[in-house]
Amino acid sequence: MDERLVAADASPLIGLAAAGAFDLLRQLFGTVTVTAVVRDEVVAGGDLPGAAELVGAVRGGWIEVVDTEADTALFGDLDAGEASTLTLATEHTGPCLVVMDEALGRWHANARGLEVTGLAGVLIAARRSGIVDGVRPYLERLEENDFRMSDAIVQAILEGEETSRSERV
Repeated sequence: MDERLVAADASPLIGLAAAGAFDLLRQLFGTVTVTAVVRDEVVAGGDLPGAAELVGAVRGGWIEVVDTEADTALFGDLDAGEASTLTLATEHTGPCLVVMDEALGRWHANARGLEVTGLAGVLIAARRSGIVDGVRPYLERLEENDFRMSDAIVQAILEGEETSRSERV
């Protein structure tokens, strides 16, 4: 399992749930940490994707919730969930992976030397590690659930999947 702090924002959690792939986080990373703000954002969806999955994962002990106040001086241009996730990551003294989709949040993470991935990166990591055979079914479920990813990202994921298949043959 991963020894880093894995700090997740709301969007990848919701997307993974919409794709039927929420448990990939546990399989890839063991434990994932979210801030109370992120938990509240996801759970506020009620019966939307992510809410029940997050509550179950917290009960199951593989998602931890921490109270972290967002550093608005550093991250005032982000929403509260993204800002609190990045504050958690920057205050952590050891290795950290930020799981975030929002472009400006990813920019902030990169600018501070943090490792960052998003929903697409989680799917790719699951495929590369052999946890899933392919990502196309997950991408189709995302589309069915009106979860939007840019066409360029979807195309890059699918091209990478085809490349990796041809390398195995």
